[in-house]
Amino acid sequence: MTIPYSRKLVALAIMSLALAACSSKDEPAPPKPVAWIEIGAGSDREIATSVPGRVQAKNRTVLSFEVGGTIASMSADLGDRVGRGSVIASLDPASYQLEVAGAQANLAESRARLNLARQDEERQQYLFSEGAASQARLENARAQRGSLAAIADANEAQLGVARESLSDTRLRAPYSGRIARRLVEPGTQVSPGQAVYELDGNQLEVTFSVPQRQRDRLSAGQDVTVAPSSGDGSASSARITDIGSRASGPGAFEVVAVLAADSPELEAGQVVEVSLPDRPDRTEGGQDAASITVPLTALVPESENRGFVWRISPRTKQLEKAPVRLGKAIGNEVVVLSGLSRGDMIVSKGAAFLSEGQQVTRLGVGPRRYAR
Repeated sequence: MTIPYSRKLVALAIMSLALAACSSKDEPAPPKPVAWIEIGAGSDREIATSVPGRVQAKNRTVLSFEVGGTIASMSADLGDRVGRGSVIASLDPASYQLEVAGAQANLAESRARLNLARQDEERQQYLFSEGAASQARLENARAQRGSLAAIADANEAQLGVARESLSDTRLRAPYSGRIARRLVEPGTQVSPGQAVYELDGNQLEVTFSVPQRQRDRLSAGQDVTVAPSSGDGSASSARITDIGSRASGPGAFEVVAVLAADSPELEAGQVVEVSLPDRPDRTEGGQDAASITVPLTALVPESENRGFVWRISPRTKQLEKAPVRLGKAIGNEVVVLSGLSRGDMIVSKGAAFLSEGQQVTRLGVGPRRYAR
């Protein structure tokens, strides 16, 4: 029987495919050309990290009158510096002056009556000793003197309260500082405890937020540098006093640093840039991992601070996965905190398209040394 020509072609194609498949199993895949770099030695240095912060007064106090009334005068305005004990606002004192005058009159009257009662008690005591007065009359004189003495004491206390209220019509600065807010104006009727001013102390501090990785490398007493975000003015020094144990936002922790006393160019409410040292962990060999950086194109990220790169075996030129812990991104590079060593060769591009154990060959002429 004769086989049609078309069927011969199909059979031949099938045989060719089978032979090709057998051949592919017998022959290894050729090495894949890749670009690689050699990790070189970097400088042993700290990475200066800059984060935004805000200046605030270490102490801010809301000032109010202890008594109510109509504000007669205000001598301090927003931004004014005031000294401790200086009068910065006053109420109309007229009604309180009348209270003082009335308390003085009541006290004077009660003291006069008390003096007469004492004289009567002495007279009754003499008459009783001479047998000319009864025990009852003496005891009554003593009771009268005691009652008037209590009234005089109460009137004296009332005078003290009236005088204190009159003094409270003058609002004084409890410490030296700067007026942060002026909340009322002259002529305003205020109640006791109603806010009139907000006063900032002269001691300033700066607050800023850092991620947990960086928070764990900071410590109380460490110095940071603070400069206006505008770029105008000189930098000032601040010392960390508090490192928040609770998050101030997603993955962020608040840090507080007290500014040096000689920071005249900074004011409460000002936005600043805080430069702080970020010294990463040491590797097992004592090498500073901050000196190792790799291109972002070499990295296959797995989480916020974890990923891997493809390390090339010097002997077999096969790929092996090298897990790395990541630090700060610097432009198109990223700091590797652990997982790589000086002299390692890694794939620098196309890492996402490679696989474990794959054999590679160099793309281009010679490996490049890559270091910062």
